[in-house]
Amino acid sequence: MKKSNVIGPVILFAILLTAIVVAILVVCIHSVPKTIDKSRVTFNQEIDQEIDDGETSMQLIVKAPETCAIGEMVTIDATASNCDKFEWKVIPETNNFRVITNGQEALFCAGASGTYIFIIAATREGILMPLKAVTVIVETKILPQPVIVDNAFTIKVKSWLPSNPDLEILEKLAKSFERVASAGHKEVADLVKITALSNRGILGSQLETYKPFLIAFSEHLKVNYADATVDNHIELWFNLAATLRAI
Repeated sequence: MKKSNVIGPVILFAILLTAIVVAILVVCIHSVPKTIDKSRVTFNQEIDQEIDDGETSMQLIVKAPETCAIGEMVTIDATASNCDKFEWKVIPETNNFRVITNGQEALFCAGASGTYIFIIAATREGILMPLKAVTVIVETKILPQPVIVDNAFTIKVKSWLPSNPDLEILEKLAKSFERVASAGHKEVADLVKITALSNRGILGSQLETYKPFLIAFSEHLKVNYADATVDNHIELWFNLAATLRAI
């Protein structure tokens, strides 16, 4: 039997086996008291693993933040690896997780605090690397930060909204963009269509009030994302959700 016919099941079996072990470890992790410095968010976690196959070393390199805040979008990055196939699993499972860039990166935005473990499997030419697990701690809160001047995108989004937007509506819209971005759509047209339907359903009787927002966002896509990939759109969806919450 050729390796290409069995490598998929091998990866999935290895991930599931590791997931069981990691799940046990999660219980142990939560049972140990931890003191987290909430005055800053760190982004210096990097794990490097290498196999020498006699010709070219195969490397699985994963970069990820150690901690993040609720609602903050982070990227788990394996683009520095020289593997050709990747498989991901997150524990506990969450809809706010999307694999992009041909499996080399993942976007993550947690709606609740806790410890999330990401398991990555990778192969090159049918050779399976040892599985890698990275842990990201989502903090319940962080200390107040200095006021930062709005960036151009935030200013633009504010201009699309009513002068006194309903915070509950903004949160529902943010969840709508995150939910659609995490649904696994492969085509931009499908992503945009489902988003429009979801937003209209959420707004209901408030549709006329927020119609300028929907129209302005549509124009933003036409002008800036005419040739963008579905991954580019998904990243924008997550950014917009975070911006709506910040407003």
